[in-house]
Amino acid sequence: MQGQLSRIIKQVSDDLGSTAAESIKAHNLVGLSHWDAMERPGNPNLDSWACDPTIPNMVSMLSVLPGITLPWSAEEFVEIYRDVERVWSEIQPDVTVVENFFAPALTFCHNLRPKTPWIVLAPNTIKEFALSAQPNLPSLWKYPIFNSAISYPVPLHQIPLNIFYNIVAMIAIFTSRRRGRCISHMNEHLGQGLQLITVNELGLLAPPPPGIRVMVANSPDIDFPFDVIPEFMVPCGPITRPAAPISTEDPELAIWLGRGPTVYMNLGTHRSFDVAKAREVAYAFRSLFDAAKSSHLNNLQLIWKMPRAASEGDTSGFEGPWKEIKDILESEMDQDRVRIVDWITAEPKSLLQSGHIVCSVNHGGSNSFHEAICCGIPQVILPGWADCYDFALRAELLGIGKWASRTARPLWKRDELSKGLEEVLLGPDSMDMIKRAQELAKRHPEEAGRNRAAEEILTLLGGNNTNRVNGKH
Repeated sequence: MQGQLSRIIKQVSDDLGSTAAESIKAHNLVGLSHWDAMERPGNPNLDSWACDPTIPNMVSMLSVLPGITLPWSAEEFVEIYRDVERVWSEIQPDVTVVENFFAPALTFCHNLRPKTPWIVLAPNTIKEFALSAQPNLPSLWKYPIFNSAISYPVPLHQIPLNIFYNIVAMIAIFTSRRRGRCISHMNEHLGQGLQLITVNELGLLAPPPPGIRVMVANSPDIDFPFDVIPEFMVPCGPITRPAAPISTEDPELAIWLGRGPTVYMNLGTHRSFDVAKAREVAYAFRSLFDAAKSSHLNNLQLIWKMPRAASEGDTSGFEGPWKEIKDILESEMDQDRVRIVDWITAEPKSLLQSGHIVCSVNHGGSNSFHEAICCGIPQVILPGWADCYDFALRAELLGIGKWASRTARPLWKRDELSKGLEEVLLGPDSMDMIKRAQELAKRHPEEAGRNRAAEEILTLLGGNNTNRVNGKH
């Protein structure tokens, strides 16, 4: 995390000058981050999400849902709360912005007296926070519960299953002892009467307490349709980090991309490939290249980020079992039209905004989905867990892409993937997908979402000038 934060501060320095960068300081907190706390036995870590969402698997995953919203022990929670209080007291900020899963800071800011302006910033969508405000309980019969891979709107024959999953989730949340233990420990060590605030209290289960506002990295035109957008929500649109031009980040790659239209495949940081998984992808692209020979994309290229599973060896070459992958795509690899790499130095967004990417093959992560939207690029999505399934549904609902692993989830099969690729790039609806993707990009310039969030924070600053004279924000 420190390394990533340092890179972000350096980018701010490069973009805005050293004065801006010098005003950004990192203050370490004790304890485990939300992610690290979640990745422990008994909590719903990534392994429990990234499995086929069958009924037994879904019940197993939903039964440990409290570990997502409150993954710390009561003792850990209080320790982090106190350290948040320490940092806040040292800085005396005019405005505090809190990530939606960081429950100790949510709880501290909500209970702080006298009240000081604060706001929640969530990298999530409207759906996560708006369902409890919709009339007629559509979370039961219209909107698929997360990680279920159920379609939208929920098909009639799957409504009972969706209701069942919601009941399992509610039982897990309301019978969990985590919350009670945490409240008791807070009362004992922090004082009586403090209200525990987790992401559940931000709209997931009920509207948040008065005064809490939640900024989301999404907007109504790129989410599922809703009857009500709650007043406590601030839909900012896609919040993406600026990225340097590919010509700056990787000049050689920029030249290569300029040789022809390119498919960019990147399934995120948590997905690795063994030979079997890579084989299915390679055969899918074999079919695509063959189909493209007689089309306007006869010079199509592919750059595929393919980190390899540790069990398959750490070589980046194509010897041994990996030779099969090169054999499948040998012609295009020999022509340097296919590059398969374990790492790409440039930011994904640098590639997407190059003007040469004609399709983003991604896992349906929020960043991947929204960056492709801002760049006007159709998508082929291979979701494997949690809300990634929702983003695949959104791509199809918006007419900007295809979910190409619906039957093979959470992995993929060559025939289904090749069909999705060909539909997006060569099919009768491909030009319409490009047009719709470009229309969305015009409505969502890459800087618009972060500017909207900044404006919201500045509005709060405008109402609290106590420290501005000292340059403390």
